[in-house]
Amino acid sequence: MKREPAVKKVLYWCDQCNVPLIGRTCACGARVREIPLLQPHDLRPALAADMALIRGLLTERFGNVPLPRVVLLNKTGGVDRADLVIAHGDRLGWLTFDPIARKFSLDIAPEALPHILPHVTRGIIDLEAEPAVSAHKGRIGGKQFPLAAPVPDGTAIVSYKNRFGTGIVRDGQVRVKELVPVEPRSRPDPGWDEVIEKNRYHLKNLERNAVRTIKKHMNDRPCVNVSFSGGKDSTAVLHLARKAGVEKAFFIDTGLELPETVEFAASQGVEIIKKGGDFFQAVEKAGPPGKDHRWCCKLLKLQPLKIYLAGLGPCVTIQGNRWYESRNRSDLDETSQNPANPLQLNVSPIRNWRALEVFLYLWWREAPMNPLYEMGLERVGCYLCPAVLESEYEGLREMHPELTDRWDEFLIRWAEKNGLPDAYHQWGLWRWRALPPKMREVCRDRGIGVNDDFTLREAPKSVKKVATMKSTGTREPAPPAENESVPDEIRKDFPILGDIVYLDNAATTFSPEPVVEALVEFEHRYRANVGRGVHRLTRIATQRYWHAHEKVARFIGGEAGVTVFTKNATDAINMVAQGLSWNPGDRVATTILEHHSNLLPWRALAKQGVALDVIGIDADYSLDLAALEETLAGGGVRLVTVTHASNVLGVTTPVPEISRLCREHGALLLVDGAQSLPHMPVNVADLGCDFLCFAGHKMFGPTGTGVLWMRDLLIEPAMLGGGMVVSVTAEGYVPAEGYQRYEAGTPNVGGGIGLGVAVDYLSAIGMEKIHRHEERLTARLIEGLSGIDGVTVYAGRQPGARIGIVSFTIDGVHPQEAAQMLDEDADILVRSGHHCCQPLMEHLDLPEGTVRASMAAFTTEQEIDLLIAAVDEIGRGR
Repeated sequence: MKREPAVKKVLYWCDQCNVPLIGRTCACGARVREIPLLQPHDLRPALAADMALIRGLLTERFGNVPLPRVVLLNKTGGVDRADLVIAHGDRLGWLTFDPIARKFSLDIAPEALPHILPHVTRGIIDLEAEPAVSAHKGRIGGKQFPLAAPVPDGTAIVSYKNRFGTGIVRDGQVRVKELVPVEPRSRPDPGWDEVIEKNRYHLKNLERNAVRTIKKHMNDRPCVNVSFSGGKDSTAVLHLARKAGVEKAFFIDTGLELPETVEFAASQGVEIIKKGGDFFQAVEKAGPPGKDHRWCCKLLKLQPLKIYLAGLGPCVTIQGNRWYESRNRSDLDETSQNPANPLQLNVSPIRNWRALEVFLYLWWREAPMNPLYEMGLERVGCYLCPAVLESEYEGLREMHPELTDRWDEFLIRWAEKNGLPDAYHQWGLWRWRALPPKMREVCRDRGIGVNDDFTLREAPKSVKKVATMKSTGTREPAPPAENESVPDEIRKDFPILGDIVYLDNAATTFSPEPVVEALVEFEHRYRANVGRGVHRLTRIATQRYWHAHEKVARFIGGEAGVTVFTKNATDAINMVAQGLSWNPGDRVATTILEHHSNLLPWRALAKQGVALDVIGIDADYSLDLAALEETLAGGGVRLVTVTHASNVLGVTTPVPEISRLCREHGALLLVDGAQSLPHMPVNVADLGCDFLCFAGHKMFGPTGTGVLWMRDLLIEPAMLGGGMVVSVTAEGYVPAEGYQRYEAGTPNVGGGIGLGVAVDYLSAIGMEKIHRHEERLTARLIEGLSGIDGVTVYAGRQPGARIGIVSFTIDGVHPQEAAQMLDEDADILVRSGHHCCQPLMEHLDLPEGTVRASMAAFTTEQEIDLLIAAVDEIGRGR
């Protein structure tokens, strides 16, 4: 059973001084009284915007009714904002916001009448003058009567035979509450400075106890800091911690903070931690976060915090969490281990403070405060956080329309996409995935359907909306700003990245929006076979498919050769293996670095009498060129086939030098460029190869696409059939001269066109720029992983001779287990196992394989840092 904390359920009030008290005694020595509070028993001062709102509602209804300078707000439960307003130590009324009508109301409490009645100039209903009341026999309090003249809906003051009370007017009728004699009452009108003075003793005790708590635990870990959010609670904690001798503090800028908060945090001398993921990219896939589904916190706060703590090590973090903030925090202990970040021990020195104590303390110590509180916000944080009240968000629409307009536009679009009623975004129902009872009741009363699992029911589809597809298949990424990094340019084109860290690009990378749009455009607008017709669709398809070959050839500097589209790199390698004429005694030389796709097709030639020589690597994983030269000098080597970059170690092979050796000994050269093409500039003339094979799905292209480039028509087609011939007779056939000779049957037309768009996309960014970007990330990852105890890194040693692939192992943790933990605990997707390179794994004595992280142009420094932090966490827990 959850224990109930020792929360303060009453407010103390000194009637003589007319001030609230946070303890049982007043400095004047007078006797104090207790005012019961409503759950969750938290109360705060009414600040400038609150006072203006209450004063405006009073004036609108009752005339120029003065407010005392000290007014308190006791938060209560409701559909949205609901505050019990306390003035002069009595209930003034209930301040509420209606998210459907989008307006505030103030319902006056009977206890307020002695204070306000002498000043009321309108809004009083004389029940004696109402025919329905005068004809009524018996008790009037608690009854409902029709009104003879129109009266605006809302709260009203009623009078009857020298007694007064309050009532609620709705639809031309008034429901009367209790009527009582009212004696006007007058009390002093102190300001908050006097409230502070009367509470000075209690404030000193609060400060002393909080500082003592901080000092008690600040040395429990090697270092100590303050978690600063820019809100009042963390501001108080920052002040207290600095009194205790703690200087270091950090602020996580989620990217959704209000500018006033960021500016305030900077003014307090705290370290600003840059934002984590891109919320607006993630939300397109994950949908709006909810109070019951706050995935955004993990992306925007926990991930940056994990990176920060990984660099800091175990620490004590002083935080401003309080019992009164939420049900989840109502049993918060003095210290608690952060479940999301084991490196962090959290200390909560003000957990038993109410918001009133926090404000009084900050005013007493003349500590600066975030200006947003005076502007009407109760909660300071991400401006679109689901925990923000609709009343506050309505105010933000006026303060920062440049921020709220973007979010409103998304919510409307999301609701339309998912068939949700307008109430989803108009009433703030997006704030819950499963609606709570109070919101289900609102929906039921207004005819909004709710499913059995309490999610919103789809709205009736009277008009089907069809999105217009733009023909932008060749769209390029926007030109980068001068100081913009590669990921900044392009991540918006990869919506799938939103809430994950994808580091499995060596297996398959993602396609950007222009490639996806090209595929959709083909299917929707000109889907047709190629080279087999004269109608308009086949002419369009044929031209674009042919043009895609030209684009790919240009991308690799291979316009002078033959560029054939295949299913993948494996298909391309097999075409060479099966298309060359082999003789017994021929030899093929390859390397220990090869993927199975560049090994098994050559082993299969043994039944034709072809021998296979496997060249080893040096201690730094570089290819043993001396051994290759010796093999070539032995004679009989028909073909050398090498990977351009290892898919396990990331090392690149010196292809130009290998090409020179091949020419000297009369051997052909095939280069497996599956891993190099997406990461670095590749030109077949510079490589000096005879064949280049690569896959489209590793370089932003569609799956099921690949390329075989040949210096000349060096092989026989492995597949015969339609489309690869000029003519067929009874005696034989005449094969086509170009790439068509090797593309029998119906090809992957849309995929080939998409591959052409992918190379356009890469070219627009610049392969040299991509290579420099990944080179920096690779160095950062290798350095970070190498500094973790128990982690062994397997990667190329020379920065200029490697790509963005890094393999590693963690002592005592199976690679598959590590990969699963990274996915489940940190949303990081990596590869584990042998990576289709078992001979290399045997050579490295890694029977279980490795964990492999592989980058792409869209990978960010923050993602690399998060991986390092997550691996460090796994290593610590092994």
